[in-house]
Amino acid sequence: MPYRISRRAYAETYGPTTGDRLRLADTELILEVEKDFTSYGDEVKFGGGKVIRDGMGQAQTSRAEGAVDTVIT
Repeated sequence: MPYRISRRAYAETYGPTTGDRLRLADTELILEVEKDFTSYGDEVKFGGGKVIRDGMGQAQTSRAEGAVDTVIT
């Protein structure tokens, strides 16, 4: 059986996901996540003591191939 957590707990642990809204820094701009390309269950956390290998959580796509301009983590 899959492990379930609340939407709030997910956002606090892994960041925003599809449908979530967030304020951009100290501006009046509100962003809404249209699509989350995360494979649920394979989320990556960055920071001290975390381990990540090449290709995990990061695409190796160039801008010309359609890489996104902005990533919010």
